[in-house]
Amino acid sequence: MPRFSPLPLALALCAAFSAQAEETPGTTTVQAEQIEGVGKGELQARGNVQIDSDGRRIEADWVKLFQDSGELQAGDNTRLSEQQNVLSGGALRLNETSRTGELATPSFRLGSGPRQGRGDAVKLLFDGPGKYKLQQARFTTCSVGEDDWFVRAGQLELDYSRNLGIARNGSIEFKGVPFLYSPYIDFSLDGSRKSGFLAPSFNLTGSGGVDVTLPYYWNIAPNMDATIAPRLIAQRGLLLNNEFRYLGERFGGELRAEAIHRDRDFGASRSAFSWQHKQQLFFEGLSGEVDLQKASDDRYFVDFGDRIAVASQTFLPRQAALNYTIPGLSMSLLVQRYQTLQDSANPVTEPYARLPQLSFNYNAPLPAPYRFEMSGEGSVFKHGSQAVANSMTRTQLDGRRSILYPSVSLPLERSWGFITPRIGAHLSRYALSDGRELKRELPVFSLDSGLYFDKDTEWFGNTMVQSLEPRAYYVRIPYKDQSAFPNFDSGVADFNFAQMFSENQYTGGDRVNDANQLTLALTSRLFTQDSGEERARFALGQRFYFDPQRVTLTETARSEDVTASDLIASVGGRPHDDWWLDASWQYDQQAHSSRKTAFNLRYQPLPGSSLNLGYRFDKRNDIKQADISAQWPLTRKINAVARYNWSIPDRRALETLAGLEYNGGCWVFRAVNQRFVTTANETSRTFFLQLELNDLGKIGSNPLQTLKDSIPGYSKLN
Repeated sequence: MPRFSPLPLALALCAAFSAQAEETPGTTTVQAEQIEGVGKGELQARGNVQIDSDGRRIEADWVKLFQDSGELQAGDNTRLSEQQNVLSGGALRLNETSRTGELATPSFRLGSGPRQGRGDAVKLLFDGPGKYKLQQARFTTCSVGEDDWFVRAGQLELDYSRNLGIARNGSIEFKGVPFLYSPYIDFSLDGSRKSGFLAPSFNLTGSGGVDVTLPYYWNIAPNMDATIAPRLIAQRGLLLNNEFRYLGERFGGELRAEAIHRDRDFGASRSAFSWQHKQQLFFEGLSGEVDLQKASDDRYFVDFGDRIAVASQTFLPRQAALNYTIPGLSMSLLVQRYQTLQDSANPVTEPYARLPQLSFNYNAPLPAPYRFEMSGEGSVFKHGSQAVANSMTRTQLDGRRSILYPSVSLPLERSWGFITPRIGAHLSRYALSDGRELKRELPVFSLDSGLYFDKDTEWFGNTMVQSLEPRAYYVRIPYKDQSAFPNFDSGVADFNFAQMFSENQYTGGDRVNDANQLTLALTSRLFTQDSGEERARFALGQRFYFDPQRVTLTETARSEDVTASDLIASVGGRPHDDWWLDASWQYDQQAHSSRKTAFNLRYQPLPGSSLNLGYRFDKRNDIKQADISAQWPLTRKINAVARYNWSIPDRRALETLAGLEYNGGCWVFRAVNQRFVTTANETSRTFFLQLELNDLGKIGSNPLQTLKDSIPGYSKLN
């Protein structure tokens, strides 16, 4: 077979094929059964022609090269390839100077990685570097042999210099059935952001009926975008959704606004608004943030929320904060108010507004090993606009509160254990709207100590390290009558394993418990010897009172005369690669009954296979629930998704979810039905139906966030 090298003209024409072609010439070879015209303005090669240059290859039955015009002609069967890009077809004409030309009856594979596109057309026009125009074309990102969906177009433009695809007079064809015709469809070739209409969303809800959303995505700038999404709800009207996101070197935020001019079912216009913004200010360490949220009425999210987390909102914050942080000091100035969304069946109390609140934490250097810490705040509390009118009762006073808490500790730490004595003073001042001034001065002493013991052991045939960690924590705070003090923001903290090792059982700053108590706990862990991964954790703890606690939240409430707290036990970890366990138990020894129980078990052998069992019991809040959820393969391509959350005292389901997912390889179909109880004690129903075409878009209503919220361990099939 004749061979000729080098051939600069052939090299240049090879480079015309690829959008990423290197202009620098290298070694070029031409192989053919017959080569004529060497050294002249025209070269002809016939019979299994192959031109190779720097990883690029042109193959054809015959090739003509015209040196003067920089043009190549080839036929009758041609193939152009470079790395993963392949074009094959009939007669080829290609001009190196303008990088224009055409290829008859082409089939193609373009791009790289999982987003590689392929297809065919009647004719392909080269329209410059990396630009192709195809007539009567099909395009898909499905693998070869999986012709499940195509974008069909009278004219298809693929611009790899901008990673943009445009289909004119196009439609989407799924399983041979065309649908969603549009005179203009544009899509990203590499998954990058671009302006254009997104796939419409179709939904079916119990409160609104048929629900259709047509979103438009506006890629304003590399650091700024917006989504405008008109939402037509059959029983209510047209709801306009708008989302604007922005990100700068020192700031970022998100603005959402939605409104319906007249809700036919509600009988009035309705709207919701939110703005979250964070920004680094004038110098390092100084930052600000804003969180403003508003709804036109109490039922807005019940009627328009499509997820439990949205439909169950009760308090909408309206706050702004100025923060300053440097090593050893953090400060925050907060202005905060809430909009309370009331449920007539279960009314709630609106939190006090903070207008403003200044808080700080300070750590001062002292001669080692001493540590000095001081925290404090100054707050102005006022009733919100929805508060009950009688402001002269003690539970509804306005006022100012200042708190200062300095402390000194001596942490002594060794590899085998630690002991940390600490002494401080809780100092409080109040100036109330009824003219009273109150003060509280309480010394606080605590002693925290613990030991560490390790030993090697075996766990299902594996070498492990088992730890034994006893811990003792003593707190002493004298009693002071606080029944005359208002309650601006205090509540009883949830009693759990972590809270047992805190000085105060109350949240907020209006109550400081009296304490003469000792907490004893024992924790044991199992670690893998090689990686240090925690496989199992066991903990048991209890608090003992040497004096009965007398400080309460209200004048009438009185603490029980008990000598010990509830007993708390917990077990958790990952005993096997496929299993996760987290369980806790709170036992009331005085009543000889369980007060709180939580149990969660997950089995997840593979992504897309997750089975969860849960049980929750809380005697104080009258909660007793059983929970089961799963994402589980029924066949190689079909997965079932489900959740059933049952309230045992109410004898009703709080949430039910059932659906199927079909993984077609380059597409996924999801059908999910969800029913849940809102905070208004009403039932909301939503039906999701979605077709996701890989790398192209999602058509229908999107259940993915709902599935992630409802099924721990849920993962996308594609």
